[in-house]
Amino acid sequence: MFKFILSVLLRRQVASLMFFSGLCLFGLLSLREIPLSLLPNIEFPKLTIITSYPNSSPGEIENLISKPIAQVVGTIQGVEKVESISKEGYSFVHLRFKNGTDMNFALLEAREKLDLIRDQLPYDSSKSIITRFDPSSSAFMEIVFSPRALGDPKKLRQWIEDKIKLYYERIDGIALVQVVGGFEKEILIEIDPSRLNSYQVQPIELSQLISSNNKNYPAGQLPFGKKDLPVRAIGEFKTSFDLENLVVRGADTGRGVKLSDFSSIYERYKERTGIARYNGDESVILYLYKEPGKNTVSLANEVKNVTNNVNDLFKNEINAVISFDESIFIVESINGLYANLIIGAILAYVSLLLILKNFQSPTLLLLAIPVTLLPSFLVFYEMGIGFNMMSLGGLALGVGMLFDSSNVVISAIERNLSLGKNLVDSIIEGTEEVVGSVVSATSTTIIVFLPIAFIKSTLGIIFREMAFAIVITLSFSLIIALTFIPLLASLLYRKRKFDSNFISKFSFYDEDKITKVYHKGLRKVLEAPKYYLLLLFSLFVFSLSLLPYIEKEFIPRIDTGEIIIHIKMPQGTGLEALDEYVKYVESIIQADPIVKSYLSNLGGEEENLKSNPNAITNSNEAELRVLLVDDRVQSTTEIVNDLKSKISISNEIQVDFKTKENILGDILAEKKEVIEYQILGEDIELMDSSAKALRKKLEKLPGVEWVRSGLEDKGIEYNLEFDQLKMAKYGLSYTNVSSFVKIALKGIAVSKMDNKDLAIPLRIGMQKANVNSEEKLGRLRIQTPYGENISLNQFLTFSKSDNLTSIHRNGNLRVNAITVGINPMFKNLKREIQSTIDAFPRSEEIKIEAAGEKAKLDESLKDVTLSFFLALLLIFMLLAGQFESYRSSLIILISIPLIFIGTFPALFISSKSLNVSSFMGFILLMGVVVDNASLFYEYFHLFLKQFNDPEAALFQATQVVIRPIIMNNTTTILGMLPIVFTISKGSEFQAPLGVVVISGLLTSVILSLFVIPSIVYFQHQKVR
Repeated sequence: MFKFILSVLLRRQVASLMFFSGLCLFGLLSLREIPLSLLPNIEFPKLTIITSYPNSSPGEIENLISKPIAQVVGTIQGVEKVESISKEGYSFVHLRFKNGTDMNFALLEAREKLDLIRDQLPYDSSKSIITRFDPSSSAFMEIVFSPRALGDPKKLRQWIEDKIKLYYERIDGIALVQVVGGFEKEILIEIDPSRLNSYQVQPIELSQLISSNNKNYPAGQLPFGKKDLPVRAIGEFKTSFDLENLVVRGADTGRGVKLSDFSSIYERYKERTGIARYNGDESVILYLYKEPGKNTVSLANEVKNVTNNVNDLFKNEINAVISFDESIFIVESINGLYANLIIGAILAYVSLLLILKNFQSPTLLLLAIPVTLLPSFLVFYEMGIGFNMMSLGGLALGVGMLFDSSNVVISAIERNLSLGKNLVDSIIEGTEEVVGSVVSATSTTIIVFLPIAFIKSTLGIIFREMAFAIVITLSFSLIIALTFIPLLASLLYRKRKFDSNFISKFSFYDEDKITKVYHKGLRKVLEAPKYYLLLLFSLFVFSLSLLPYIEKEFIPRIDTGEIIIHIKMPQGTGLEALDEYVKYVESIIQADPIVKSYLSNLGGEEENLKSNPNAITNSNEAELRVLLVDDRVQSTTEIVNDLKSKISISNEIQVDFKTKENILGDILAEKKEVIEYQILGEDIELMDSSAKALRKKLEKLPGVEWVRSGLEDKGIEYNLEFDQLKMAKYGLSYTNVSSFVKIALKGIAVSKMDNKDLAIPLRIGMQKANVNSEEKLGRLRIQTPYGENISLNQFLTFSKSDNLTSIHRNGNLRVNAITVGINPMFKNLKREIQSTIDAFPRSEEIKIEAAGEKAKLDESLKDVTLSFFLALLLIFMLLAGQFESYRSSLIILISIPLIFIGTFPALFISSKSLNVSSFMGFILLMGVVVDNASLFYEYFHLFLKQFNDPEAALFQATQVVIRPIIMNNTTTILGMLPIVFTISKGSEFQAPLGVVVISGLLTSVILSLFVIPSIVYFQHQKVR
């Protein structure tokens, strides 16, 4: 059948060429439609339930809201993990589902479950919001706005919220637009408490009165001629004068009590809780968060277009600058992978010129690349595979392997030509001769990636597209090698001539000399097999002994040139003190010439918690994002160490540096500079004391920079304790008194007033001079239902206490998160920390578990180990079926352990880590290494039938296979060299994979040329 297909291709050459040209044409058309992104469409199945319950402590939120919600939604089908965070006034319940869960159905079921317990939640709590927005993600774009001709720069924020924000909110794919910085306008109704009491008005009455009066109501219709015209009752306040004249209470005099009689009304900028700066200048910043699964590059391009339109429309009023754009790194990384692909192909071509010593054969192989890749792109498009670091990484790794099948076919054709056969017979017989070994070799490489399809964890999601890319391209390379290569050979080899002058240029590569040296070495191995077996075993043990000294991590580090600095001052620190320290840090950053730009975010608004539980809202916290110039010598880690030495830090100030080394790491919510553990239990005091004891032990380890416990983050607060008997006597309720105190201290927003298309909030508050101390607050008088004015200290007492700022739960247990800051220079520190925790004594009421990267690494190790052994089993089954022999399959599989002799020393010398990328290299290597052994085994039996002499068959087979083995492995190694040297942005991700494959191939080629032939020879001798 195959011979018939091949003869048709050679007979109908023009039709065959048009067929392949058509495939390439459709591939080119699909190329334009394939989306570009950093990573595959990773939509982790998560839901977040947000519920607000104003004025409640974290403990109350936990018991009244978080626990009931977590218990009921934990029964939803497909839920894998339930976590909750209880903060003051807010509850966040995070649900993580199994991969493949239908999230639309899960969302409906979550709503149904929440409806069941709505009556059990506090009456004053808000309706729970369910969102797919992942709160662990960071903004993918940041846009800085500065004023031009607004008159008053303080108007900028209000102007942006009312006129600019909507342009970004209506972009499809934007999940959240967060405004930070600037000044917020408000109309403050400042009450004089003594005058308020004299008019016998309750503050809570004012909030209801203002809110109900500041509205326009439709009141029906009135006939006007032949028409019915609508009637509208006008009540909205248009100016502060309208507000001042609001009648609060009627009087016998006819004038009534007006709002202005006991309050002063100011239009002002409210007290700031946050500041934003860009390169040291105050600005207003828009943080843009994207929906899960949306393409970052296309979304960023749309945002850029909108920003350009905004700058054109409002060029006189504002100026918008994109300060951070995640898509830039993505585009540069993908362009780097394109470059690696091309450089790898060129290097592979040059190696073929050296080995084959003619232009026709390497050119023939080079032409096979576009004919292989373009139809593959058509399949990519149909399967929904985009161009990203995974799929293009697979292509960059596979570009060298694309030559493998074609190399074997060309070697077979040339071997037949050298025997004096005509061109057509040489092509048909040569191709038919190796079709079995080529199919077997490609199948072993493809089959090792099948187990990845069964991995349901994060690892499987991430690497699935890389596996598909390699499988698709290698499948096409097999088809092209058996059809297109013979077709091209029939055209290019017609006028083929060997030019002695051309050959002499490559005389330093002499295949005959290499073969003679190889055969000489092989004879020595056959003469003294025990000595070389002992040497091999020693090398294997030595390589395994290096394993404990190789760093282990989940994701390899990628230098994105970005630093995040988080500053936390003591609880209760004001914004002014924080601002002073941040300016000091900014001055150090600004003085460094390698800093391109920096953005500072100090404090924030509590409202931001409604949409993002990780938002900074405290006046004692700040975050700085520093972007570095591209043309620099120092790595980001080195620059961080330099900044640490320059910035003075006291014991009371926490300054954490985070190098944003991986966007994939952000998606997985992992942190590189810290190791995370969780103490689980119910007794907070026991968990806190255990954390303190563990902290003392960990701080003694060299390389540990700091240790923090989640339960140490406490705030001092005043507690108001009510005398219930006295309150009942005066007819007062808890709600009335609490609202009165809140209006006095903080004020409450009651409504909004439209002023020249700007909506200005109305807030009721009291004069600060009357409530700026515990004594003054106690002297405030509140009116009872009986008309009496009594002071608060008659039924209230004040006390101070330390309370947790947030309470975390994982399932049914409370969590105390232990974070350990480490110095990356200490390679074995993670192992020492784990040993310390394993040896730490603990009671039965608590347990300590790994979290963060450590937990993900443990999970991925299990998955990779399973994939490795499953791939090994599949290769054995494939070889056993091909050779109809279990023994032959086992002999070929002996070459697999040989890969470790070179890979572990290479990882150790190159300072690369064992991670998911290098694990994939081991799996890829299994298929490639078995090819060499399989090819030799097939030729050995071919010549054994011909010569009936095992030794003659051995040396003849090794002489034939040495060229395709050198060609195949050289092209694969050179194709991966650009990745190993990390000459482009983002290639650090594939570098460990490249190191593993190159070192594994180098050692396995040398060893398999000696070990496998020796074992096959001695095994055959024993059988005889």
